[in-house]
Amino acid sequence: MTRKFFHYLWGMIVRPKSTIDELAQETSIRYAVALVLFGVALTLFNLLLFVAFGFDWLGTRRELPSPTYIGFFGRLSVGTDDYVTLFNFLINPLMALVGLIFIPGLAQLLAKIWRGAGTFEQMVNTLVFATGVPSIVISSVLNDMVLAGVLPNLLTGHPYAFTAAQTGEFGASVQALWWVYMIGIYILAKDAWTIALGALAIRRIQKIPTWAAALIILFGYFLWFYGLAGTFVR
Repeated sequence: MTRKFFHYLWGMIVRPKSTIDELAQETSIRYAVALVLFGVALTLFNLLLFVAFGFDWLGTRRELPSPTYIGFFGRLSVGTDDYVTLFNFLINPLMALVGLIFIPGLAQLLAKIWRGAGTFEQMVNTLVFATGVPSIVISSVLNDMVLAGVLPNLLTGHPYAFTAAQTGEFGASVQALWWVYMIGIYILAKDAWTIALGALAIRRIQKIPTWAAALIILFGYFLWFYGLAGTFVR
């Protein structure tokens, strides 16, 4: 199972069409569940690295008031000392599991407007990889574990190197590059990649027009990531 899992993960990066077709043939959603758990595990591993090297995982702690955590549309707030535990061991795993069915379920429902031919299981298997792989590559690996991870702190000797780059402590040029990366890659490139893969998956599985598939994934993605999941901020 492990070899096939990484076959699907890598395939979604280099050959998404054939990988989507392969995932659609799976009779269970175990690989989709495995990808969700893999993403959660990467977050916990990153936290472990920070602890092991004696750094603070909450990189924006200096800029945050306490209480800082705002969730449920402003109805929940906690102190900064509690945020790391709450996010890593409750909120992140919970949102990951809900996300397992939210976008696929919504896509399956909306595809019926155009008489979609796919099944809910096929939507779960393909859309979890379509939305999860860009997040893992850009957010979990490139951002959290490399650019905003332990490595920059070690290289610069600054305990909050990533945030320091944002606030201009390393100079205006580094600050400008930080914003180019955040807007161009972390937000726009990741969103575009996710939407493209999602539209491809919905079109191939549901057998509906490309424009309809694009509308569905746009609505589902922004409703989930910038709507419901976006209520959990720091």
